[in-house]
Amino acid sequence: TMAAGSLQLCLHFLTACPASSASGRLRLAVLPEDRLQMKWRESEGSSLGYLVQVKPRAGDPEQEVMLTTKTPKATVGGLSPSKGYTLQIFELTGSGNILLARREFVIEDLKSNSVSRSSQRPLGATLEPTPSLVGSPDLEPPGALAPSQDPPTLGRPQFRCTPPMPVDMIFLVDGSWSIGHSHFQQVKDFLASVIEPFEIGPGKVQVGLTQYSGAPQTEWDLNAFGTKEEVLNAVHNLHYRGGNTFTGLALTHVLEQNLKPRAGLRPEAAKLVILVTDGKSQDDAHAAGHVLKGLGVDIFAVGVKNADETELRLLASQPLDITVHNVQDFPQLSTLSGLLSRLICQKVQGRSPRGSPATPALDPPPAPTRLVLTQVTSSSVLLSWSPAPQPPLKYLIVWRPSKGGTPREVVVEGPTSSAQLHNLTSSTEYLVSVFPLYKAGVGEGLQGLATTAPLPPPQALTLAAVTPKTVRLTWQPSAEATQYLVRWSPASPKGEEERREVRVGRPEVLLDGLAPGRDYDVWVQSLRGAEISEAQGIRARTPALTTPRHLSFSDVSHDSARVSWEGTARPVRLFRVSYISGKGGHSGQTEVPGNATSAILGPLSSSTTYMVRVTCLYPGGSSSTLTSRLTTRKVPSPSQLSVTELPGDEVRLEWAAAAVSGVLVYQITWMPLGEGKAREISVPGNLGTAILPGLGRHSEYEITILAYYRDGARSDPVSLRYTPGSRSPPSNLALASESPDSLRVSWTPPSSHVLHYRLSYALASGSGPEKSISIPGPGSHVTIPDLLAATKYRVLVSAIYGAGESVAVSATGRTAACPALHLDGSLPGFDLMAAFGLVEKEYASIRGVAMEPSAFGPTRTFTLFKDSQLTRRASDIHLATLPPEHTVVFLLRLLPETPREAFALWQVASEDFQPILGVLLDAGRKSLTYFNRDPRATLQEVTFDLPEVRRIFFGSFHKVHVAVGRARVRLYVDCRKVAERPIGEAGGLPAAGFVMLGRLAKARGPRSSSASFQLQVLQLVCNDSWAEEDRCCELPASDPLRVGREGEDACVWAGLPRPPTQGRIKGGAVGAAMCLLSPHLPCLQGEPGPPGQMGPEGPGGQQGSPGSQGRTIQGPVVGTASPRPVPPPPPLAFPPSPSSPSRGFQGTAGARGSNGERGPPGAVGPTGLPGPKGERGEKGEPQSLATIYQLVGQACESAIQTHVLKLHACTHESTRPPMPILEAPRALGTSNKARLPGEGGHGGPHPGDRGTGGGVFSSPGAVCSEWSGHG
Repeated sequence: TMAAGSLQLCLHFLTACPASSASGRLRLAVLPEDRLQMKWRESEGSSLGYLVQVKPRAGDPEQEVMLTTKTPKATVGGLSPSKGYTLQIFELTGSGNILLARREFVIEDLKSNSVSRSSQRPLGATLEPTPSLVGSPDLEPPGALAPSQDPPTLGRPQFRCTPPMPVDMIFLVDGSWSIGHSHFQQVKDFLASVIEPFEIGPGKVQVGLTQYSGAPQTEWDLNAFGTKEEVLNAVHNLHYRGGNTFTGLALTHVLEQNLKPRAGLRPEAAKLVILVTDGKSQDDAHAAGHVLKGLGVDIFAVGVKNADETELRLLASQPLDITVHNVQDFPQLSTLSGLLSRLICQKVQGRSPRGSPATPALDPPPAPTRLVLTQVTSSSVLLSWSPAPQPPLKYLIVWRPSKGGTPREVVVEGPTSSAQLHNLTSSTEYLVSVFPLYKAGVGEGLQGLATTAPLPPPQALTLAAVTPKTVRLTWQPSAEATQYLVRWSPASPKGEEERREVRVGRPEVLLDGLAPGRDYDVWVQSLRGAEISEAQGIRARTPALTTPRHLSFSDVSHDSARVSWEGTARPVRLFRVSYISGKGGHSGQTEVPGNATSAILGPLSSSTTYMVRVTCLYPGGSSSTLTSRLTTRKVPSPSQLSVTELPGDEVRLEWAAAAVSGVLVYQITWMPLGEGKAREISVPGNLGTAILPGLGRHSEYEITILAYYRDGARSDPVSLRYTPGSRSPPSNLALASESPDSLRVSWTPPSSHVLHYRLSYALASGSGPEKSISIPGPGSHVTIPDLLAATKYRVLVSAIYGAGESVAVSATGRTAACPALHLDGSLPGFDLMAAFGLVEKEYASIRGVAMEPSAFGPTRTFTLFKDSQLTRRASDIHLATLPPEHTVVFLLRLLPETPREAFALWQVASEDFQPILGVLLDAGRKSLTYFNRDPRATLQEVTFDLPEVRRIFFGSFHKVHVAVGRARVRLYVDCRKVAERPIGEAGGLPAAGFVMLGRLAKARGPRSSSASFQLQVLQLVCNDSWAEEDRCCELPASDPLRVGREGEDACVWAGLPRPPTQGRIKGGAVGAAMCLLSPHLPCLQGEPGPPGQMGPEGPGGQQGSPGSQGRTIQGPVVGTASPRPVPPPPPLAFPPSPSSPSRGFQGTAGARGSNGERGPPGAVGPTGLPGPKGERGEKGEPQSLATIYQLVGQACESAIQTHVLKLHACTHESTRPPMPILEAPRALGTSNKARLPGEGGHGGPHPGDRGTGGGVFSSPGAVCSEWSGHG
């Protein structure tokens, strides 16, 4: 309720209404003291009450009067009889206010109309009774009125109130800064006027007072004063404090401090709190007010000026028509004091009514209790309540923001005791009311306050990517957000001036347009409509744009220079390079790509200092600048002057350009030494030659040239002296191929002094560029490297003299397609053993390779173990020059552990390891396959699986030739032609790729499996005829009888001299074999062998039969026997003995012995393991001859070892004189000092003993007889 000016208002609940013929119309009646009574028809439906508005007409200074009521009746007092008013009555609903009636009136007009109607009333009619005030609030307690007094009205003087029960009254006074000192005095006058009607004293009314602002302060407690005078005096002396407005804290202070027995609280007393404030609370006051009311404390709320009426209504007790008051300004408090005193008195009287009994009231409808608000989110809240004892038909739920706003409502069925409110605004306090709806009307409702949770802010802000100009930010999405507000600004005092913001719909954002190397504060808030969450912040620092480092200069000339710098780790769009001269007269700028690390500056001025700056240009900006100084050089002079005589008196002057560019003109001057006139010409700067006329043949001239540049600079002059005469060129120019990619050029120097030679070369076809090199004068040959293999070149050589250059001589030559296998260059080809490091000096560094010496000369056997993975790049071997006609030559032995699956003994593969050219061996099929690619890159194969081929797989050394022609492939095994197959045209070999040994055919990739085998020779011969010329001298057991045949060339057997051609055989192991097989040929002494290593001490042998006096010859290089049994030799080659040294001991001449008796047969050896079934072989030689070949090999090696042991015993037995090793024959079992294998012998060799040649053995007859005599 509100009273303004002289208007006073009270609300009456009328129980009777005058009869009305116009039912539903607004009816007005003027009561005594010009009070206006109004009635209207009650609305149907769920009405929350009515609002009555009495407003003075326009232009009247009086303020309007408003009141609310729950019944369709009201009375308004204090109106001016002669003034005009407008009356409006609204129905209050959950969805808003509905205008029910509107009428304008003047009190005097209403009176006159009433009199007129009364005078016109017919006879017998009765007057309409004056509405009684039954049920209206008493303006003075009945116990205090005299019987003769009339009922008091609002306009009457102050009354006196004597409550029927003790009253504890607490005044809670706002003392915040918004009130001010002058207004605070009016508040004190108001407090005194309210207190004045009450009787103060023990057992009556007690008054306490608390002033609040930021912190509440108890001015005095309830029991502080016992008389009214003391209380009023305390009010008069109340001091204004000032501060904030924390009403909630103040109410809590009243509950915890003032309403306590120690402060004078009486349990039987009625408890009242009168709140006086001028503003809205800065904290939550509802909770404390709710607690106070729950404890039976009646709260009156008085608002002034800017007070929040909604908050006052939430804090005050029911009925709000009595307990809530609001005035427009502080002076109007004086008009409210009397009414408030009466209302307080009425409230106390209502607790214990006295006087005449009131009209009995109808029982109110039952109401629900215990409203509970739970599950509060930012947009919803769950309501629950205890149902009324009598279930209503329905419940009406009305809610609106407590600070004002449009109410919303929902109706739920009566049995329901809970409801969920949705689509609420976050961080908003809602006033929620629950009303039970019965047929008889609306019951008393429940009210509660609920503050929705804040809108959840985004979580886990993450800097996903940061660049010098951008920041990409992500976060975990908020389930209730529809958008996000992103704000960012530099983290600096003035950063707010640069604040920017953007709204996004996804939980990520890209902030661009940032400054490099700067800190930014970024805040992100969730949005839902107009709602906004708290901000979540993160600080991001953009990296500085990296500056180039370490500026340096190179290639500095007179007009240009190269500036270099270190690149940056961050991608750069461009580098900007600028330069300016020291005096500012010359400047320039260039830009280079971001991956560059240098730039050429130019054109520059000579002998000038420049300031050079380099800046990184990034996609979003530029970095700081790196600066350095550069001084250009002086302009260069022309160089390499030469003079060439021309017919007549002219010469041609040539020079090297002074500079690549920038020369404007050359000035040339020449004059004879001594007497004569100088002459001068100028030629353009882009030329390098000039014709000088008028030079006599019998004078010496000085020729001078200098260059003028575009920037005005002039070079130093360069001179030469020219004497006419002849300049002889070199002679006898010759070209020779040293390798597939080089040519050796040689010539005969001329007799005159030559400064240097100019050599130019180019492809003879003229398709390529010409290149030149300079050779110092004393030289007469040079090698040109890095040429194309098998290509013809044209070479020119001229002599450079001090006076000029001679004419050039030329020659043509071709680089070799293949290197030389022999030192004399007679056999072109590729030694793949050397290419793979399978030589004595290199093999130890190769994984998976072992070397064994051979018993027949210096040839070495190399064992390639499983997975040795021997691979070389084709470009390192130059196999691209291999001609289409070629021969693959290899000498190998397959081992028991060699896999039975196919493997490439040798092959060329592409860079992706696809086969191109090679030879396959398949131990399972006993076949050999040659393959290559035709010009269409299709693989073609030729396979040989004849019986001669199968011999390769029987565990012996064999030499194989695969001769490839243009249309056919021929196969040779052990220098015998086996077969011939057709093949298509071969394609060329690529320069790139790989060459591999032993790779399994099914293997893939660079690290694949390879087979194990032994290898002595692997060559590629650059023709297809070598197989007919090769004699297989590495295989002494293949056909020993061919040696020494008439007219045949000599073999080079492992480095030994050729066999004899006139019926004699030399010594050595091979010679011994020949002696045994050909006793009709005399044996000669062999060449002394190299010193051998000391062998281990051998066992002593039994004494043999002495032989007849034999012929002394020099033996081969033989070591002591291996302690393990000697296996039978393979059919085609003797296997090397790893334990045999390369040199023996110097032997003494022995006497020729006679043939010994045949010894008894030896014991039968143990039976070996059965071997795999072999394939059917070719028809062999006669049995006797094949057996002899096998036995001779074994016997010769055993005999040679035996003789060496005997020689060793003789040479180291100092007490015995020299004597023959073999003595006269004697009976078996007789004693003899000569030892045979198996018998303990004398001590082994001593470290100091060295031999100078091979061992000693007798003639073939003696040797064979001794061998046969010992079985």
